[in-house]
Amino acid sequence: MYQEISKLLMYGDLSQDEILYKLGQLFEQFEVGEYNKTELVRDINTQVKRILKVATDYGFDDNLWHNYLTFFLMMSENPFSITCEKVGASDGSVNGLVANDFRIFKKLFDYDFKPIESALGIDCFTQISNYKAIVKKDLMYNHNVSEKVRALSKKLEAAKDEQEFFDVVTGFYKAYGVGMFGLNKAFRIEEHLDGGFSFMPINNMDAVMLDDLIGYEKAHRQYRSVCTGKKGQQCVAFRRQRNRKINKHQGHCQSVL
Repeated sequence: MYQEISKLLMYGDLSQDEILYKLGQLFEQFEVGEYNKTELVRDINTQVKRILKVATDYGFDDNLWHNYLTFFLMMSENPFSITCEKVGASDGSVNGLVANDFRIFKKLFDYDFKPIESALGIDCFTQISNYKAIVKKDLMYNHNVSEKVRALSKKLEAAKDEQEFFDVVTGFYKAYGVGMFGLNKAFRIEEHLDGGFSFMPINNMDAVMLDDLIGYEKAHRQYRSVCTGKKGQQCVAFRRQRNRKINKHQGHCQSVL
């Protein structure tokens, strides 16, 4: 695994705390034979637990390993993924480089964990690859992101090769975008002690319908009246009345000033 991860180019800028980076290091120790079995099992369990935490936060299910890799691709903001936002992939030499990255991710999707599980006497990867999540209320996880991750994960599982993998991922970037702003609908501003701030996604939102807009029903009735050939005088009168109120308010402000 570590050899494949090290060959990533566009998606290879991993932070040292990233789960995929940590697992790559652990699998390197196993494959070169330089490890203490007890310590390696403990470290692997730590990373599997981190995958479970992400799975809980975002409502992953079925194959948590695939869900995690899918989530990683959805959140990876790089020059390629950003240029694909809302437009999809364009012709260019970069596609060949990214296709190699997706070939690697295809191998990671199909990775055989049996050798390391057999050698270490563990089955945690088998467990998370055939996972049945506990049913949770929507408020307990990010339902919106969960739906996107699980749907995309199923499509990537069915991809026959890196080209189909490429098409599925870039199709997602075109439809939704990439990163936090591509996966979430609304955000709140969180202030930092140093005076800075960051955008934090609002995980669970009530469904917002057109009927929730103030004045929508009246405007809709007026619109239907106009479309069916009826006069829209009431709508015009409403607009004139509103303008008179605005002008009156502005005149009052000027007189006060």
